Amino acid sequence: MRTEAGRTRPSGAVVVALVLLCVCGMPHAWSRDGGRIVFGAVSAGDATHARRLFVTTPKGAGFEELKAGQPWGNEPAWSNDGRFVAFSHSPERLECRIYVMDADGGNLRRISNAPFPYGDSYPSWSPRGDAIAFASAREGRGREGVYVSDIDGGEEVRITGLDTSVMWSNWRPVGDAIVYASTKAGTMDIHIMDGRGSHLAQLTDDRRWDMTPSWHPRGEAIAFASVGEADVTGDIYTIDADGSNRRRITKHPADESDPCWSPDATQILFESNRDGRQGLFIMDLEGRRIVRRVTDGRFDYIEGSDWYDPRFPRSVSPIGRHAAMWGWIKQLGPPAP
Repeated sequence: MRTEAGRTRPSGAVVVALVLLCVCGMPHAWSRDGGRIVFGAVSAGDATHARRLFVTTPKGAGFEELKAGQPWGNEPAWSNDGRFVAFSHSPERLECRIYVMDADGGNLRRISNAPFPYGDSYPSWSPRGDAIAFASAREGRGREGVYVSDIDGGEEVRITGLDTSVMWSNWRPVGDAIVYASTKAGTMDIHIMDGRGSHLAQLTDDRRWDMTPSWHPRGEAIAFASVGEADVTGDIYTIDADGSNRRRITKHPADESDPCWSPDATQILFESNRDGRQGLFIMDLEGRRIVRRVTDGRFDYIEGSDWYDPRFPRSVSPIGRHAAMWGWIKQLGPPAP
């Protein structure tokens, strides 16, 4: 349609389409109804090396930045219902604190408050989704521990003792158990404690350094990265929840780390530089164990990832419902060493 001045005026259908685009925004690179992976990464060519959060599909079909323009976000974790993302974040490019935001990147709020110059890292949601466990170095080097805070950013309670360095806590989706890595036995080994910090079991005990444990979605096993004295690069292993049946999942000269189970427990997502640049890869756990790359060349460095799929919801057990009650944890206070 043309006006008196000869200029083209958009039709009514075009106007409606433009309004809908402004209201609804651009379509997501990932489907809200399917599986999606959130990860921290440095974009290729970024001279500031800022970590930012991105979402993609398990096939790497499109990448969308969450909280665009807000750098220094990494180590993300989906809430059990997929509505929120917890992550380490440093808005002033200082030490990180734990933040939570909506799954679309909105409604950012701070959860932890470590005193400068110490930082907080690796958040993990409680089974009920009412509290977050995370690692903190606020007691000094060699005394890193696990803390718990409610999702409103209230009081923070340390649930591990001061006699060891504890990192990479991960809350079991079902039942009252947190898996973590600790130097309590000398080298870094995988341990389990309950939600109040009482030690339950040591799962690995060797001269290797076992790190970044991740629970099987039904709590049946644990995936972790392990580095040996002679083997200077890491590989991915799994072990049953009772410490039996240790299996090596990857065997590659490249460094492989930070595993995460797929929601249906048939695959493992992990970080690797096996093709010359670091990225996210997925390995099938059955059959030929085919490995395929998820991220592409637009990312130089990956730091933390998590996988959520509404078709395979994370369970919440009656035990977890009691054990994760925030008031109950606060009353207990720090555990004995």
